[in-house]
Amino acid sequence: MLQHLKVCAAFLTILIAVISGSNAYDCTTSVYPKSCLPAGVQSIEIEGEDPFSVACDSVSAGIGWTVIQRRTDGSVDFFRNWSEYAQGFGSADGEYWIGLQKLHKMTNSQRHELYVKLVDQSGEVRYARYDNFVIGSEEDKFRLVSTGEYSGDAGNSLKGHVGNAFTTKDEDNDSHPKINCAKALTGGWWYFHCADSNLNGFSFDCQMEKSNKLERNGCIYWNHWHGRSYSMKSVQMMIRPFEAEKPT
Repeated sequence: MLQHLKVCAAFLTILIAVISGSNAYDCTTSVYPKSCLPAGVQSIEIEGEDPFSVACDSVSAGIGWTVIQRRTDGSVDFFRNWSEYAQGFGSADGEYWIGLQKLHKMTNSQRHELYVKLVDQSGEVRYARYDNFVIGSEEDKFRLVSTGEYSGDAGNSLKGHVGNAFTTKDEDNDSHPKINCAKALTGGWWYFHCADSNLNGFSFDCQMEKSNKLERNGCIYWNHWHGRSYSMKSVQMMIRPFEAEKPT
């Protein structure tokens, strides 16, 4: 432990590089040694994009996760159009969506895993983890190309979404014959007709319509845990390279 603290302390001087504008590729490639990777916000850059801020999480499931989506308090509107979902919105220190363009570039640069952290209204935490998360290009409508193998205790509520294009309120790419699922569920997602999950819905306190009507009140839900008529208290999606180095 003492040696670990000495190593971390020695690297604190490298913070000057961060402050002066040195950027990482993701939350696993920082100026810190792998065993000292920070949580919080840091600046990263990827090919074809200006440097941008992301939230890093080295607490929930090991080191070096880049947060790509976070919902905590409803302070950011997720009922957005195609351009906004493509570019990203919100703030890395609060609720935000990283942007589909960035997500496509990151997940196609090397193999990435996805970790979905769910907190229900009682405070219970569950997760869904996927070992090969890939998003297609804008020409391919940011299709959910792959999630890979599932593990976790929340259930696999992304399985039915694999192969589906992204849909927003102004860009209907779902397979429902009569409606735009993003309008019905008040948020962009990889809908089919419509969804086993929607973490971009409008409401943290939704009451679903009864009988056979569609979910129109925008629950933030994960069907395999609490069903479609229940909104989570908070949710977070994060990615990291599949072969990310483990702490020493």
